[in-house]
Amino acid sequence: MKRNSLKKHIQSFNLPLIRILFVLGILSTMISCEAEDDIPPESAYVEPEPVEGCVFQVIVPELTEGIDFECGAPEFTTFGEKDGSITIEPADNPDKEGINTSDKVIMVTQTAGVEGWAGFVFDLASKVDFSEKQTIKIKVYSPAVGQNILLKLEDSADGSINKEVTMPTTVAGEWEELSFAFSPSDSDKFDKMVLFFDFSGEKDATTVHYFDDIVLTAGGGGTVASTTSFPVNFETAANGGAAENWLVFENVDNPPLEIINNPDMTGNTSATVAQFTARKDGQSFAGTITQLTTPFTLNASNSTVTMMVWKSVISDVGIKFENGAGGSTGEIKVANTKTNEWEELTFNFSGVVGDPNNTDITGLVVFPDFNDSRTQDNVVYFDNITLSGGGTSGGTNPTASAPTPTLDAANVISLFSDAYTDVPVDTWRTDWSAATLEDIFIDGNAVKKYSELNFVGIETVGNQIDASEMEFFHTDVWTADATEIRIKLVDFGADGAFDGGDDVEHEITIANPQQNSWVSLDIPLSDFPGLTTKANIAQLIFAGQPAGSATIFIDNVYFYKDTAAATEPQSAAPTPTPVATDVISLFSDAYTDVPVDTWRTDWSAAKLEDISIVGNAVKKYSELNFVGIETVGNQIDASEMQFFHTDVWTADATEIRIKLVDFGANGAFDGGGDDVEHEITITNPEKNTWISLNIPLSDFTGLTTRANISQLIYAAQPAGSVTIFIDNVYFSK
Repeated sequence: MKRNSLKKHIQSFNLPLIRILFVLGILSTMISCEAEDDIPPESAYVEPEPVEGCVFQVIVPELTEGIDFECGAPEFTTFGEKDGSITIEPADNPDKEGINTSDKVIMVTQTAGVEGWAGFVFDLASKVDFSEKQTIKIKVYSPAVGQNILLKLEDSADGSINKEVTMPTTVAGEWEELSFAFSPSDSDKFDKMVLFFDFSGEKDATTVHYFDDIVLTAGGGGTVASTTSFPVNFETAANGGAAENWLVFENVDNPPLEIINNPDMTGNTSATVAQFTARKDGQSFAGTITQLTTPFTLNASNSTVTMMVWKSVISDVGIKFENGAGGSTGEIKVANTKTNEWEELTFNFSGVVGDPNNTDITGLVVFPDFNDSRTQDNVVYFDNITLSGGGTSGGTNPTASAPTPTLDAANVISLFSDAYTDVPVDTWRTDWSAATLEDIFIDGNAVKKYSELNFVGIETVGNQIDASEMEFFHTDVWTADATEIRIKLVDFGADGAFDGGDDVEHEITIANPQQNSWVSLDIPLSDFPGLTTKANIAQLIFAGQPAGSATIFIDNVYFYKDTAAATEPQSAAPTPTPVATDVISLFSDAYTDVPVDTWRTDWSAAKLEDISIVGNAVKKYSELNFVGIETVGNQIDASEMQFFHTDVWTADATEIRIKLVDFGANGAFDGGGDDVEHEITITNPEKNTWISLNIPLSDFTGLTTRANISQLIYAAQPAGSVTIFIDNVYFSK
């Protein structure tokens, strides 16, 4: 360390013994002061020109009175200089405009070679009283945006008693005022101030910072109350209540979450907010969890969460709920669009309403800064978490990961999947693409998100794929808004170059893809007839409609060979989302089913197998002409229902028909009388993927009554040779 004296006759080398011991004490408390500084040169201090009306002098400032540096400054002691130097001296204001028209300010010059943790310290006249005012504000003039300014307060008698607050610069080459929030509980502890400019920066070139006007103002930290006043407000659903027992998890050296006085009343006038500091060295998924005083159930009327956030960087904020049985919803992640100001974010959980994990919810988990490449300590404040209805069904992001592939890895060439070892891919977004790419995680599973999608090119030119022995191309796709998805494969030919010679390509169109659910596409390579060779596949292109505004999520991109896989699903059907109280279920792992007499009547023309796919029960009908399913002994009153739902998977059906039969008020099938029925036909159903059919009962026009539904009949073409798989058969409101 060295002392920058404000009197020419004070030399940092001529210290009495007691001051040497004092300096050594400060050294022991500095951040990571492992390295020994070289003996610094004498300060090149220049006496400032006097300001009219005062005589400049060395002072020991009283923080409560403010420090303006016009007529005096404290004696600064530097540390962390190593191979460089730090000079702190009064200087003329470099920009007497805007928020700072002072004549004199303090200039901090750091030369190349100082430590990332280099800084300086000075004494305060007394221990700071934070009982009424808790925010320290400092005007700063920085050469760059995003430089961390760290303010640390210490007890001069015991350096282990300290507290740090970091704020980033948001402008360059002009004055800004940074606010550092403390708490009433910090009162009467600290009588030394330490400042670090560009904390943890590279420090590989000389930098000059200025600061001025250190003041103590209203706002700042408040103590965590014994009963938390921070609002988690679920009153619209008459569920839940205040949050309690906030805990920080999975973060190295992370300070506890604190409920503090709001440091920025602009845009959010709440008295108290939550403060979270995401450490540079902490886990990217660091977050908080709290227990709710009253368990509740997510339903259609309370599926939208809003939260006020204030962040120093742009990154995802995530929310999920946990239930009393240890289950959880998938995270909904939304990125903030503003920095250093309050913003309201909306998280839509309507896509997971009805999931069994969404009942008996007892915990709220918040990931304030979900950021895989954190390079600095990031400050987050959040406030006013509320739950209400509304939002587009399914939200704009998947809430659960795509189905996990089950194919033998020996039969797969994978470009992108957590289930396999991927081959090298040059790029997942070429420079000629018209789309935005984000690498995100859903339920811990890596996913490619393409927004503002017109088309996106993915290239394997440097490692061209020989798919000659493969039979299928697979990808899982999720979208909330695409009305069409196109997939193109391009083979560069034997010369391995895109030259218009032996290049071949073909594009597949998926019209009206199912929205708000993962769609597993298993496309036979024979469906790409233009792809006459498959030994040098070098490009994969996704495109969407509406062009330029669609968003799609992509996972599990691979080629494979396995004839059996083409004739049976490799993943479970999508989990239903309606609330159980709005459902009459005949067959679904998601609900309690009503009794069914038989899933294959003796007059059926089909074979039935009860099978399991990825742990999920499924009905398999093979050699299908038609199959009757009866509930005569427990006839279904669907009078209050609005939809009939079923999930169907087929590799070969060209037509699927579904008939509902109501036996009428007498409850008997009597060949006429009051029996009514109607059949729906699905022509050219999409193959090799689960199709979720949610058919309005009003489309069954012949079903004039629905109080005694006793038969459900599936039929298909080509008759007698078709196989279909059935799951999630229910009526819903």
